Amino acid sequence: MGRKEKVISTLFGGQALLKGVISKHLSFILFIFLLLIIYISLHNAVEKTLLENYRMEKELQNLHAEYTRKAADLMQLSERQQIEKQLEARGSLLKAPANPPKWIKSGKEPGK
Repeated sequence: MGRKEKVISTLFGGQALLKGVISKHLSFILFIFLLLIIYISLHNAVEKTLLENYRMEKELQNLHAEYTRKAADLMQLSERQQIEKQLEARGSLLKAPANPPKWIKSGKEPGK
């Protein structure tokens, strides 16, 4: 039997446990497993945070689009003709004033 076959036979045959080869390095092996577990946990936490950030960005984009649409609708409704059309459609007797209000200018400049 060659050296490679002997090493494989020792590891997979359980002879390493019986001879104490692995028990000498058991603390190092457990340390490596602990590091792997911590690495996997941190990776999952980072991935979860990135996914949550992506969802929040999408929601923010949707809310901004909704805000822009509602602001445009409000601007359109606030136009004088649109208000008059809505009043007329609802059967209101209100009409636009014949003499709309005007700014009164005084001779003094404000703040002086």
